[in-house]
Amino acid sequence: MKTCFLGTGGYTGRVESRGWPVPPEECDRQEAARSMATAIRQYQMAEEAGFDWVSISEHHYSPGLMTPNPGILAAAVTQQTSRVKIALLGPLVPLINPVRAAEEIGMLDALSNGRIVVLFLKGTPNEHATYGTNPAETREITQEGVELILRAWTEPQPFSWEGRFFRFRTVSVWPRTVQDPHPPVFYSGNSEESAEFAGRMGLSIAIGFAPPPKVKQQVDIYKRAAREAGWEPTHDNVLYRGRMIIAETDSEANELAERMRAHAPATTPVGAPAGAGGGDPTAGVAGVQFVGGPDAVLQKARLLHDAGVGILDVAVAGGGMTRSLELFGRKFIPALAEVA
Repeated sequence: MKTCFLGTGGYTGRVESRGWPVPPEECDRQEAARSMATAIRQYQMAEEAGFDWVSISEHHYSPGLMTPNPGILAAAVTQQTSRVKIALLGPLVPLINPVRAAEEIGMLDALSNGRIVVLFLKGTPNEHATYGTNPAETREITQEGVELILRAWTEPQPFSWEGRFFRFRTVSVWPRTVQDPHPPVFYSGNSEESAEFAGRMGLSIAIGFAPPPKVKQQVDIYKRAAREAGWEPTHDNVLYRGRMIIAETDSEANELAERMRAHAPATTPVGAPAGAGGGDPTAGVAGVQFVGGPDAVLQKARLLHDAGVGILDVAVAGGGMTRSLELFGRKFIPALAEVA
């Protein structure tokens, strides 16, 4: 299995407000700069620890995830790393211009010399409120936008696009991506319709925060659609996103989890699904899917591999980041590399 470090670009200062959105007055200007520097250093540490990928998502109006444009942080990371793939796991298509996204990702692929991976998402209801997007149309907007981006990367001549949501007289994207025909593209596999769309389109899928039986269910739907479209996905086409508390022992990890539970926010962001996270409320709405020492965490990873997962995208929580990443690289990554 491959490993991916989910960085947040989170605010390192103290914030009093809970919920979403958080008032800008609580963002100290110099602390914001320190937060970005910390985020870049964490990506460097992840590469040093042995992660195969690092990932950056798109989020708005929140100190926990200060990445309204993941491409900007990704551009900085391309210059501070040399080996890891850099995954934009969450550009939100209903909030962006898809042609500009195709252009920007082409630039990133050139800056990184072909290390970019992309997951296009529709976003959660609170994200749709950022720019006044109609939530009822986000699925269709996302699907059309992905089709447009894929054509923009592969069409050798200028073309026009007349769709339901997007209209462009001329599309002629420069620079072309270093990866031919384009970077690996993932799509949400959390719903049946999304998994089927990914299978039909020849895309990979990403499933977030679900328990292994649900993951297997979605992977089966995805693979069935792919076979009907004439191709066969592998484990490398399936990514799982979760949160992890890893420590030297199970008891130490459980103690860290209890501390997180005691300090978890009492409120839920607008539009966030209540109870998400596979039944574990440890860290709030997203839950914590991996808790324990290396052996216990590896056991959960094996269950996900059996369900079809080949890439683990994990946010390391609970303890000191340096210590957690060092332990992850020293004990977990070598063992996980044997899972096949």
